[in-house]
Amino acid sequence: MQRERARYARYLALAGLAAVAIALAAWLILSKLALWSEILGAVGLVLLAGAILLNPAGVKAALGRRQARYGGNAFLMSLAFVGIVGVLNYLGARHYVRWDVTAEKQFSLSEQTLQLLRSLQEPVQVKLFFTPSHYNRQQAEDLIKEYAARSAKLTYEFIDPDTQRRLALDYGIGRDGTIVFERNGRREFCFGVQEQDLTSALLKVTQDRTRTVYFLTGHQERDPENTDAQGYSQIKQALTAENYQVKTLNLAMTTTLPSDIDVLVIAGPKGTLAEEELNRLANYVEQGGKVLALVEPGMPDPFAGLLRRYGLELPDDLVLDPVRSFFGDIATPLVDRYTFHQITKDLTGLTTLFPMARSISITHPLPEGWNVQFLAQSSSDSWAETGYREKQVRPDAHEARGPLGLAAVAEPSQTGTGKGRLVVIGSANFCSNDLLTQVRGSVGNLDLFMNAINWLAEEEALISIRPKEMTTRQVTLTAAQARTIIYTNILFVPLVVLAVGVWVWWRRR
Repeated sequence: MQRERARYARYLALAGLAAVAIALAAWLILSKLALWSEILGAVGLVLLAGAILLNPAGVKAALGRRQARYGGNAFLMSLAFVGIVGVLNYLGARHYVRWDVTAEKQFSLSEQTLQLLRSLQEPVQVKLFFTPSHYNRQQAEDLIKEYAARSAKLTYEFIDPDTQRRLALDYGIGRDGTIVFERNGRREFCFGVQEQDLTSALLKVTQDRTRTVYFLTGHQERDPENTDAQGYSQIKQALTAENYQVKTLNLAMTTTLPSDIDVLVIAGPKGTLAEEELNRLANYVEQGGKVLALVEPGMPDPFAGLLRRYGLELPDDLVLDPVRSFFGDIATPLVDRYTFHQITKDLTGLTTLFPMARSISITHPLPEGWNVQFLAQSSSDSWAETGYREKQVRPDAHEARGPLGLAAVAEPSQTGTGKGRLVVIGSANFCSNDLLTQVRGSVGNLDLFMNAINWLAEEEALISIRPKEMTTRQVTLTAAQARTIIYTNILFVPLVVLAVGVWVWWRRR
């Protein structure tokens, strides 16, 4: 009778263990407890309890064996390990620390994006119209999660345009992979999944007014529509991405300045402005106007001394720096230290180039009511070459020695009555198409230009470092190098493992 009960108890135990194992597997796979799995688990536990009741002596004897004690200890240790890992994961999910070691910090949001998210005052909804199989869906999801984690004002949802066609039609979605930002009934569409794409759309949907930047024309200045090497078309793209309108203005063809002008850019004039143009420019600044002037060498002061009213002068020279220059080009001073200002506060660690730059001087004494300071200067080894048209140049006794001003800012003092703002940079090649193309993502020229525009337009919240584009990296191998890698992984490593195994077997034998 006892033997018969033991046999039945063994069958009940096997059936109970199988039922519990199936229930646990279903819970792990489905990530939830279904009704049938709960019933099956309960039945398994009842069967195990029945097996214990039918053969308690056998269970006690089995638990008293050495294998059972060792197994019990191993089970308890495994249970403790799983518990510790579970607690660590629970704490890590709520108090996590991330470390981005990529060169472009591609898994970290830029300071500009973080400032924008922190400044959100109203809720922003983001609808991402992606089919599950879209090739950019995972990248878009990873990025939008970062945005939502930084601001409680931003929420998002993914919408399948195939299964939710009515909603897709309501939003006018014409292609898979469209992202829509909404705020107070305003919508901004985005078709890229890079940080600069999403930040640009977020910026546009959160601003109630589009500011306008005018570029002065009529003196062979750099053209924002020109796509050639010396043009400023890339600057126009950067301005448009930050929700600025870009227009042109010829002071000789109008008696009044446009009412929508927020910033006037004078980029590399080849001739001196006429007296009437200078008067209009002075009136504009005195009435609170904002001017960004990029003035290259090769001619006397194109403003005919007008900038002295604001504490600045433009000597006719060329800054040469034999120590701090770009790959030995002494006519391209390199700057990586800046005077603290709202424009430069986030440029620490970035290098800025000033190719073919003239020096900027600060007048002494300063005009009453104005504060003037340098933003960037050349090194102490530089000099202001006045004979730059000659074939050979050297520092002469009468030429100014470094550090020399390369970029400067003038603004009314707290006790002054002025209202305008000026930023002067001694190089027009500073942000031309060819330079921005050659050094894209590696220097701070574009950041300095856009920070100056944002400060002039009184958009201080946007002054920061812009999202960087990802750099495509590839490894080029010779045929011999490729064979070395293949044979090392296919033959050498397995042979080493095999040799170690044979050696261990021989020692034990």
